[in-house]
Amino acid sequence: MISQPAPGAAGPGTPGPARTPGAPRDRLWAWLRRPQGVFAVVIAVAVIATIIVVAASGGPGGSGGSGGNTSGVSVSAGSVNRVDLQAVPGQLTIVGAATGRVTLNGKLAWNGHAQPSATTRMVSPHTLRLVYRCAAGSPCTAHWRLVVPRHTAVALSQPSGHIIVSGLGGALQITATSVNVSATGLRSPSLNATITSGHLTAAFAAAPRKVDVTLTSAQATLRLPANVSYAVSDQVVSGYVHVGVPQAAAAPRGVTARVVSGELELLPA
Repeated sequence: MISQPAPGAAGPGTPGPARTPGAPRDRLWAWLRRPQGVFAVVIAVAVIATIIVVAASGGPGGSGGSGGNTSGVSVSAGSVNRVDLQAVPGQLTIVGAATGRVTLNGKLAWNGHAQPSATTRMVSPHTLRLVYRCAAGSPCTAHWRLVVPRHTAVALSQPSGHIIVSGLGGALQITATSVNVSATGLRSPSLNATITSGHLTAAFAAAPRKVDVTLTSAQATLRLPANVSYAVSDQVVSGYVHVGVPQAAAAPRGVTARVVSGELELLPA
């Protein structure tokens, strides 16, 4: 079928109706040329650029396996000094780098009819909260890379999987179940880790001020610089704590261990 011009419409080569002065487009350009118009546009662009979230959904048969679905996740935000991340099962890599932005990139896969939920928002002027949840009846997994400015604090909650941390200089908090956590090159002033049914290995490149570890059916090995002493306090229900670093009751740097069931080793870096 060949479409015909609508009645009164300009055909090929026919000049369109003349635009009268004061038409809406003319008024818009006139407003944009004014200082307040330019200022409004700049503010709008700045707000949009603060947090950029992109999720490109894939169809059945993606990396989620037979009948599965995948979604690409990309988050970028500036002016952040703390990231709170509630993740889904899978592999998460966290890198402290010489950058001014927080970025989260990777894939999210699920099997079922319901897509995982995602919430991204600033909960304070400099705290970015990222919350991801698998939908009921739709198991999901992720393979993500989180890059943060080196001294950004990170608070992470993950139900299962593998966590890899490197080069972080901000406070680190991990609450995880059925995970294998490996952290290297840490310069974090504090580490607070609660591990249930898993394993934690953390190596510090600089002596932390405070370490707090709680283990339930889990094992942990912490390597701490041995050029300083630590005040070590432990509560053990079932298992043991082995201390192989210098100790002093009055030391300003402390390690608190709570072992419900498991093993903790404090070794020299």
